[in-house]
This record gives sequence, structure tokens and C-alpha cells, in this order.
Amino acid sequence: MKLRKHQTEGIQSLRDSLGRGNKRPLLAAPCSYGKTLVAATIMLAAAEKGKKSVFFCDRIKLLSQTVEAFDALGADYSVLQGDDPRYDPRKLIQIVSVQTAVRREHFVFDLAIVDECHQMYKGLIKIMERFDNIPFIGLSATPYSKSLGKYYDDLIVPITPRQLIEQGYLCPTEYYVGKTINTKGLKTKALATGGSDFDEKSLGQAMIDDEVFNGDIVENYIAHSGDKTKRAIAFSPSVAHSKSLVEKLNKAGVPALHIDGYMPQEERKFIYDDHLSGRALVLSCSRLLGVGFDDPGIEILIDCFPCKSKINWIQRAGRIWRTAEGKEKAIYLDHAGNLQRHGCFPEDVIPDQLDSGEKKFNEKNQTKKEEKEPIIRACPVCAAAFTGRKCACGYQLSSNMPVLKDTGGLLKKAETITPTDKGQFFGELATYANDKGYADGWISHKYREKFGVWPQGVDRSRRPISLKTYGWIKSRQIAHAKARA
Repeated sequence: MKLRKHQTEGIQSLRDSLGRGNKRPLLAAPCSYGKTLVAATIMLAAAEKGKKSVFFCDRIKLLSQTVEAFDALGADYSVLQGDDPRYDPRKLIQIVSVQTAVRREHFVFDLAIVDECHQMYKGLIKIMERFDNIPFIGLSATPYSKSLGKYYDDLIVPITPRQLIEQGYLCPTEYYVGKTINTKGLKTKALATGGSDFDEKSLGQAMIDDEVFNGDIVENYIAHSGDKTKRAIAFSPSVAHSKSLVEKLNKAGVPALHIDGYMPQEERKFIYDDHLSGRALVLSCSRLLGVGFDDPGIEILIDCFPCKSKINWIQRAGRIWRTAEGKEKAIYLDHAGNLQRHGCFPEDVIPDQLDSGEKKFNEKNQTKKEEKEPIIRACPVCAAAFTGRKCACGYQLSSNMPVLKDTGGLLKKAETITPTDKGQFFGELATYANDKGYADGWISHKYREKFGVWPQGVDRSRRPISLKTYGWIKSRQIAHAKARA
């Protein structure tokens, strides 16, 4: 299997880092980077030199996916996981479960590669401390965990998610934002990866209690489902909310299933099969699908899980980024206010540094915006995307970014609205007002009705009125007439 350019460059960067004397380089490998292929290439090269290498996986599902990838490459490997019959300590390539490796006292190797290294399992840390002279290569799409820099000494970023989109390796994504619950006053809890996040039980109950909100989730999926043909996954803050959402989807005629880690493995397999075949269009969970779920055919993500953690947010978004035949775009339905909360699109978040554990932990300190792409925020007033601290509609960020306000009805697409767009709309309103003999005050009030602010600093030249603007004016006139009736 031929390596892509960014994979070759990533491998070379790792070799250069080790050559400079680093023992623990970390490769920031975005979704669809092909990290397993990179790992296999490195391990096969080590085997040719008579060196034993191990690939650490943090859970059985990820281990199974790794095995499939190594099989495709024709690698001669051993599997160390429980009582797996494929285990052979003599083989130079070992695919290893972290949980099993911790219990093996006589486990030896010359090189280690750690998948999802941001998880920072205590057992794995002990292994790293025990083999302190052995090179460990970390792999992660989200290397933002607390104290990660204590165990890895070099951050390598070979390519960004946006660059992968531009090169066709990831699917372009449309983001729609709108109504979410108010998270003010909800309980929070500490995270194992550092920092804190909302308490799932409190979040889940708040959403279950909001019947209007749950109705909007169903309505918006139907609106974007391509006549109920597009498969989707949904993330909920709790198992209870996931089950409640599935019930509402089914009542609306949308075949949906809930899945969670408490189900027997065989039952989960049947559910996965039903979703893959399209018998169930929506697969809903709390956390289960956030890591290790790889189905490129998923076109829609229904995000009902407000979170402060960039790790969790980016991992969920990555579930719909993979390309597939016939898949032109992915659709992210943000019912959680996460686009607004994080102030950017997830594909523009780039690891900047590893947390050393020396200062108070803050995930934001470990990330930066794309150098060529300014950070984009979702406006809580007009639902447009904007850069900097001020939206074209006039909304300006305060010191504390507010929770996204209710836009009502269908979610609005997050896209950039420029001052030119605002001037065009004002000019069209001016033309309509002149034709009807309306006062200038009518223009300002309609502008404010559209964008939530009074017109300031806009081009006031009259413009030919478009059908879109004419239709908007008529729709508002009808709405006002109904309100007076």
C-alpha cells in the first residue's frame, strides 16, 4: 500500500525527532490521516532490523480495527489481548491491549507506538516509566490532555484537518446552528484528561425536560435527511436522553436505534448491522461512538451533547469527516451550542503545544487557529459565522462568550456574512421603501429584524431588489398580519 505524501513526511519527522535525541515524539494525526498505516510502516521497518515493536491499543474495538489494517498489509504479527490464541512472544510485531500488557511482568520490546495516547492510562504510564530508555511514539488527533507533555517530548503536526479536506482526504462539512439548552447553573465534573466538563446526568435531564428542544432535533434531521435517506449518528449527554430521542424519532417515522456500552456485544453487532444496511437511519448513543467508530457512509451528525472539552468535540465531529462513494458533503447539526462555545469549526483546531503540567491546566492553551484560515465563530444573533471579535451584524464578543440563543425552527447554516452583504440588503430595503413611499425608519426596523442590530456604517446606496429579499419582506408582512389577527 503506497503512502501518501503527508504520511511519508510524518514518518520522516518522527525519525528526525528521534535522531535529535527525543525519546517520546507525538504525531498529531487528524481523522483519516492513516495513522495505522504509518504505525505499520514503522514497525515493519523495525522488524527488518531485528527489532521488536509493540502497538498499544486502549480498547478491544480499536485493537480489532488495527488487526484488520495489519492483515491488509500482510504483516506477521502477534496479538496480546487476554487469552488471544494469536499471541506469540517470538514475533517482532506485537499488537497489544494496554489492559493486558499491564499484567505481563516479562514483557520486553525495543520500540513502542501508543494509539490514542491522550487517554493517559495509569497502567500505560507505569509501562512508560518502567521502560524509560525505550522510544515511545504517541499517536493522537486530540493531544490536549493535562500533563501530556510530561511523557512526550516533541509535538509533530504534519498536516491539519482543513488541509486534508482541501486535498480530498476528508469530506467538506456544512454546519448548522440554532437552539440549545441554557447550560448556566448546571453541575460540572473533573475530567480524567484534565479540566472539567458538564455533568452528563444534569445535561441529559435538562434536555429531556425540554420538549420543544427535542422536537427541534427531530424536525431538523428530517429537513436535512434527503427524504429520509441519509444515515446519521446522534450524541446525547446521557443514555436516558438518547433513548428518549430515539423514541421521538421513531414516532416521527424515522427508524432509529439506541446503542450503549452496557449492551451485550452480540446485541450491539445486530444494531450496527441494522444501521449499516439502512434499516435504522439514525444510531443514537451517549459516548460509545465517539472513539473507534469508523463508518465513512455516515452523512449527518446530530450533536445534542454540550461539552467544554475540545477532545470530545473534535472526536465526535471526526465521525462524519471520512469520505465515501456518493458522499458529497457531511452535515453537522449543532443542537449543543458547541460551535459557539469553542468559537471555531472543529477542522480549524490545531495542536500548538503539549501541556507540561506545571501551570493550571487549560485546553485552550494547547490549541491555535489555522495560520491561513482565521478562527470562525458562530454568531448568537444572526447565526452567521464571523472572524475576530465582531460580527458583520454588529454583535460583539464579551469577555465571557454567551450560550447560543434560540433562533427558533430550523437550524441556520453557519456561513460568513460580510459588510458588503449587509450593505446589499440595506440598499434593497431602501429601494422597496422608496417604491412604497415608506419612511426611512421602516428600513432601519426591517434591517434590525433581520440582523438583530440597527444599521451602522453600512452602504446606504439603493440597490435593485432581489427575489430573495422581496420574498423575505413578504414573509415578514404575512407573519405580522397573522400576529395581529
